[in-house]
Amino acid sequence: MDNVKDKIMSICQSGMDCNIQAGKILVEITASHPLIKLGQALPWQELVDLTLPDLKKTKAGSWWLGRKLKVRSHLGVYLLQQLFNKTDRQIEYDVKDNAAYQIFCGLGIVNKWHAPDHTKIEKFRSRLSEETQKKLANHMAVHAVRLGFGDPSDVDIDSTIQEANMIYPADSILLKKLGLMSNKVANFLNKKFDEYIKTPLAVNIKKITSTARDYFFLPKKSTKEIKDEKLTLLHDVVCEEVNDVIKICEELDESLIKTLPWNFKRTINQIRETGSQYLKDVKIFLTSGSIVATKRISFHLKEIACFTKGKLGKKYQFGRGFQLGRITGNFFFVDRCTSVRMDDKSSLSSIIETHQNIFGEAKINSVSTDKGYYSNKNEKLLVKKGVNDIGIQRPHNIKKIHPKPMTKERQEELVNRRSGIEPLIGHVKQGGQLGRSRMKSDKAIECSGYTSVLGFNMRQLIRCQKPPSMRKIA
Repeated sequence: MDNVKDKIMSICQSGMDCNIQAGKILVEITASHPLIKLGQALPWQELVDLTLPDLKKTKAGSWWLGRKLKVRSHLGVYLLQQLFNKTDRQIEYDVKDNAAYQIFCGLGIVNKWHAPDHTKIEKFRSRLSEETQKKLANHMAVHAVRLGFGDPSDVDIDSTIQEANMIYPADSILLKKLGLMSNKVANFLNKKFDEYIKTPLAVNIKKITSTARDYFFLPKKSTKEIKDEKLTLLHDVVCEEVNDVIKICEELDESLIKTLPWNFKRTINQIRETGSQYLKDVKIFLTSGSIVATKRISFHLKEIACFTKGKLGKKYQFGRGFQLGRITGNFFFVDRCTSVRMDDKSSLSSIIETHQNIFGEAKINSVSTDKGYYSNKNEKLLVKKGVNDIGIQRPHNIKKIHPKPMTKERQEELVNRRSGIEPLIGHVKQGGQLGRSRMKSDKAIECSGYTSVLGFNMRQLIRCQKPPSMRKIA
């Protein structure tokens, strides 16, 4: 009978005939709340000190003039944004709506506190340089070591690809896009300048679109000759339609371009910098079949490369490479992207140097990597650095004696430990923008990679502060 009563549920319809009303409520945020515990554990003054040099760089140089920037509030919003991977508008709404977010951002301790507008959130983040955002990400790992949650003596190293916010760079798509950009500029000039009102620029966008459609919808079994013929026809049509616009964009005065709206200024600069050269490079590709080094794969991004790692479903990836290091405790530190590709072999010395810079004189007992990092030079480097167990996996054809031989059990242990970095990188990508960035400039895309590591390290700090029984296995 008791079991029957448990399954029965009565119905209450109170409040159905009333409208909700605005009012004040009291929300209690306990000391055990994850954000409260994280906020109490963070070294706020050290984080502020890292950002101040960038914040003091103003055009006039007088950073002490004007409306005061509440650094504690903005830094709190910035950290929350990376912790939960929010857009500027999303984090603005959440801070205004969530009491725990407000306390984390300084409510009650910052004079005249208020939630920042999304435009100010973007402006604060943009003022931070790439190097500063990298330092913030790495400083979280340093602080985790101080708190006893991490140990920098054991290091696993791997690289990953961050895909850029761009369309697939097929020539057919880029040729059509160049036509659309030229048409946009032509329509703007025809409306705003008397010279072009009398003799308007004309870009037959319908002709470009229909020619591109003929190429896009070719049968799958079409021969290479037919595809090249259609692509050549599209190239010729685009050249014919956009050449006049490209010449005008190249002849426009710099001072005049600066006065234009930002979106048209950006488009005109892209056409000036890339339009003419891109058409020449496509012509060379169509006639000779070879790709020249100057050929662009994006009009709005410069710092991108094509990667072919042979991953299932990802034959080609377009973006930049990042070098990541994991320490005991599953905290990451990231090396500065000095190049777009960040080749594994040549990057090992740099990431070891980064480890020494951020963790000081902490001795490295063991280092493990995959075969991509192997070279005799890298093994000698780790010997010189005093590493006891060198776990750089060797290709099978290497006959040189290992500089510091290990037992098979220890070698297998390092191989297995290194493989554990792969799912963790997946967590970094999933919780941030290291997988595919939503930013639209080279600087912002690089910074979003660093902030993904920052967000992951903060999530690990939250996890480590929980009781052992409540921790989820990463």
